Amino acid sequence: MSTDPVDIVKASYEAMLGNGDLEGFLSFFAEDGVLLEADSLPYGGRFVGVDAIRDALLKVVDTYSAFSFKPDIFATTGEWVIAYGAFSVTVRKTGKSVSFPLAEATQVVNGKIKLIHPVYGDTAAILAALD
Repeated sequence: MSTDPVDIVKASYEAMLGNGDLEGFLSFFAEDGVLLEADSLPYGGRFVGVDAIRDALLKVVDTYSAFSFKPDIFATTGEWVIAYGAFSVTVRKTGKSVSFPLAEATQVVNGKIKLIHPVYGDTAAILAALD
């Protein structure tokens, strides 16, 4: 398996977004990896460790009936990868859909994801779709 940060980010996305394989996605994280989600979202917060990240992502899956992130750009410097592209979701409860740009900053250390931080283009649109 490649230790190139971009390859690791792309492979983790393929596991989760391409194959719906949550455990496969989590296998790319360091045991003390961190997920930072926008505090305003129902699944927001700082999640440390694979178990906490799993719980947070299960909340994401419960919130949306459809979810996609299609990055067109991967920029990298050292252990950091920024993926930028189109994000879209459909809220399970309301059936409303939203789409907007998303940038996701990921730190890869020793071949494992140490930090992942999505930076949403419009969290207000998600909040409106939740009601």
